[in-house]
Amino acid sequence: MKVTDSDIRWLNSDFPNLYYEADSHKILGELDFCAVYDQESGKVTIANLVKETDFLIQDVFEIEICLGDIDGNGWPKVFEVGGKYLRIARKCEVSIIDLHIYPHNSACCLGLKYRDSQQLCIEDFLHELVIPFFYRLSYTDKFGIDRARKDLWGEYSHGLKGEIEHFLEIVDIMRQSPGRNDPCPCRSGKKYKRCHLSQVESLQNPLRRIERPHYL
Repeated sequence: MKVTDSDIRWLNSDFPNLYYEADSHKILGELDFCAVYDQESGKVTIANLVKETDFLIQDVFEIEICLGDIDGNGWPKVFEVGGKYLRIARKCEVSIIDLHIYPHNSACCLGLKYRDSQQLCIEDFLHELVIPFFYRLSYTDKFGIDRARKDLWGEYSHGLKGEIEHFLEIVDIMRQSPGRNDPCPCRSGKKYKRCHLSQVESLQNPLRRIERPHYL
């Protein structure tokens, strides 16, 4: 993932406790955020403390983002380096994989790839992937793993099982054949063209190139 001068200025302005280390191509420091989960849209967004709700979370995590080291899902590897995830796992009596953290290297599993990481700027990466991940950790810490699974965004399982679940979801949406401007069947609240359309098309295009068999 490329880092521009404007990325660095934005980072210094919005997250002054994070800094970009050019030699290692990493973002390091404390991620201090206040965010809220919107049940209708299924999104985590930056919020302020005026709106009181169970879904409002303010927390701090010590993180390391390795922009040049890509994980199996195509995202830069992100690590929680303060040991907070271990405390949450012990408190909730779960393994770290239940928190979507890889046991073999302790990297965070940010989810299945839905966009080219090269097309993401630092701001998008933090807002769309990093903050929602740590928001979920905070919510789990506050309310426990069972409520987090129930309340939050219908996450996929970890690993291959999650990839299969995602594939089946796309196939189901494809079968429903929604119009471009119809609400997406995934119930995100977005129009289909702004939600799952590109993923459905990426699945349909290879299938169209497969020659149909001739039956006697």
